[in-house]
Amino acid sequence: MRRSLLVAPSFLAAAALTGCQGPPVDFNAEIRPILNEQCVACHGGVRRRGDLSLQFREDALAGGESGRAAIVPGDASGSPLIQLATHPDPEERMPKGGPSLSDHEIERLRKWIDQGAEWEPHWAYVRPVKPEPPNGRGDWARSPVDLFALARMNAHDLEPSPEAGCHVLARRVSLDLIGLPPDPDRVDTLCADATEGAYSDYVDELLAHPGFGERWASMWLDLARYADTKGYEADRHRTIWRYRDWVINAFNADMPFDRFTREQLAGDLLDDPTTEQLIATAFHRNAMTNEEGGTDDEEHRVAAVIDRVNTTWEVWQGITMACTQCHGHPYDPFRQEDYYRSMAVFNNTADWDQPSEEPLLFEFDDPEAGHRVQAQIDAVERELEALLVTDDARAAQADWEASLGDPAVAGRLSTTVQNEVLRIARIPASDRSPHQASFITARFAEVHPITEPLRNRRWALLQERHELPHTTTPILRENPPEQARVTRVLNRGSFLDPADPVAAGVPASLPGALPSNATRLDFADWLLSEDNPLTARVTVNRFWEQLFGRGLVLTLEDFGTVGEPPTHPELLDWLAVSFREDWSWSIKRLLREIVLSSTYRQSSVHTGDSDPDNVWLSRGPRVRLTGEQLRDQALAVGGLLSDRQLGPSVMPPQPDGIWRNPYNGARWETAEDENRYRRAVYTYWKRTAPYPAFVSFDSPSREVCVSRRIRTNTPLQALVALNDPVFWEASEALAQRMTSHEADSDRLRLAFGYRMALGRLPSEAKLDILEGVLEDGDLVLAANVILNLDEFLMRE
Repeated sequence: MRRSLLVAPSFLAAAALTGCQGPPVDFNAEIRPILNEQCVACHGGVRRRGDLSLQFREDALAGGESGRAAIVPGDASGSPLIQLATHPDPEERMPKGGPSLSDHEIERLRKWIDQGAEWEPHWAYVRPVKPEPPNGRGDWARSPVDLFALARMNAHDLEPSPEAGCHVLARRVSLDLIGLPPDPDRVDTLCADATEGAYSDYVDELLAHPGFGERWASMWLDLARYADTKGYEADRHRTIWRYRDWVINAFNADMPFDRFTREQLAGDLLDDPTTEQLIATAFHRNAMTNEEGGTDDEEHRVAAVIDRVNTTWEVWQGITMACTQCHGHPYDPFRQEDYYRSMAVFNNTADWDQPSEEPLLFEFDDPEAGHRVQAQIDAVERELEALLVTDDARAAQADWEASLGDPAVAGRLSTTVQNEVLRIARIPASDRSPHQASFITARFAEVHPITEPLRNRRWALLQERHELPHTTTPILRENPPEQARVTRVLNRGSFLDPADPVAAGVPASLPGALPSNATRLDFADWLLSEDNPLTARVTVNRFWEQLFGRGLVLTLEDFGTVGEPPTHPELLDWLAVSFREDWSWSIKRLLREIVLSSTYRQSSVHTGDSDPDNVWLSRGPRVRLTGEQLRDQALAVGGLLSDRQLGPSVMPPQPDGIWRNPYNGARWETAEDENRYRRAVYTYWKRTAPYPAFVSFDSPSREVCVSRRIRTNTPLQALVALNDPVFWEASEALAQRMTSHEADSDRLRLAFGYRMALGRLPSEAKLDILEGVLEDGDLVLAANVILNLDEFLMRE
């Protein structure tokens, strides 16, 4: 009651002042940029000069070392913020070390404070509400998507472009939905049917095509930082392709995005999880593992957990939470403690930085034989566990620990393990954590004679299991409650400097909460809850960017206060709420809605209007294909592309000398069978030496999560498309197809090759140019030119 009596007068005064001073100042549009650009570098999450932060209202009103509130709501003249910003002495004026605030900025701040100095939440942190589509021209708009787009066009004095030609549109939507060029005969059939249903039927065919999952998995694998190696300097092999196959199958089956989320973040925590749900958790086993000698295993275990925190926040929330690992966020309303509350959710998994990469999921080619051996291993391990709790074993372990200083005793362990055992052995036994006690007992069991006969049996069975044909996949497994880790804030982000413990949770600045003992499944449920303001927005924005070349929010990776604001906020929210509530998280339904719209179907021809980057969607998308799409398209046009799906990663041709690994004898063994021509998504991905043709076209190394590939334009790209072994082989194959085509002249054969590549016949002028390329009737060079045409490299 006392607080209400104190607050009410200032609130009423602020309300009265607002009425006298015209419309209220927009905090997000007018004030937050000033604070972010001019103030929070010294008074925010990273630095708090004078112990003052202007990032949160409660901090600004609490003041700093002086004890005075920096802002007095309703009294701009009495607020130190204004007094110091307008101080006559340049030595005292804020901000120090830079230019003074402009008169306009000071006027805005004054008015805002006099109106009550209210902090509005950033738009992205407010739950989206489905807006009503605006009224618009009914003869153009096919869906609400078009009504929202048309309203923004009109606001900028723009008109929609005409619909793209049928053959262009057919190629565009085929490349977008399945990542492959269309069959020219199918396109001709489509374009001969002028009815609206013909195009929608064609879209449905593409959505049902098995190539759909392969195309969209490529996008997701950038986010999942999927690779076939472990990273760091040694960068040895990792068998995790079953996760990649799980993603492909999930997209093809149109697995609802909420289930897609839960299974990847917490499939092992579901009731009676299936093999596929366990494989899904490999999403977070894609983090790198350091196998260099002399490294600290706990340091790199923590590094992997930190990677999981950063990845989860970027993928599902579009938030740069990584900024808060060492300090409060420089711009967004997240404190350092928020980071470690998130880390507590992910910090209790059984994996740690070891070459074995356990826990592993074993899948045997002969399941019956595998289960038989596994049952024997389980029985031996139960015997070993029972032995280790006997009085004799405990006494032997105590003697073993006491003698670890003897090099002959300690030398039975590897140097890295020996150092960890010695460290734990120095800790009194009621003071060791459950994890430490379990660790030292397990190491004892590995070396002491008292355990030898059971160890020998276990080792023989493990060898037998290993020799059975099988696949192993690293997965997540939660530690039992008695081995739960305590998560602490790490000062400056250093694992060597732990501070106060924290419970699992999410930032107070976002809606909802987690229980103090929250699991990864609880966190996944929070991400997918109706109150979460970001998951649906971030997700639909990713798919929009893949279709249009830029997101409705340009910065896919940052929906925060310094990220780009949405160009079409109402459209973004309409798509987000529809995706979650009306379409039940169906990705295919979302994509269908977009590609059937008039906005998507527009011609991409640029007419020199005032919208050079197509921000306001006044024409169709025109974007260069990714390196993976270009390779797949070239092989498909040459008739070489294999339709074989799933399975271990393959090694197609690449230039010599790319792999130079001093740590092992791993070599690039170029495939000579159909694996040579598999789709790009199956290409072996080595983090320290990714496939060079993909790197040239801006693919990431996949050492960390990447939301957005920044497109470049370099001469190296032209050299790849002209000379790379795969592209030249595709040129030879296309030339062979043209040669085999029943035609009366080279001109007709060239027209056939062009049609195979672009889905339509060339103009006479283009045919003249292609004829001029022929040398003694050799069609290979002409085929190479076709595969390097701008219209072939671009999605028009």
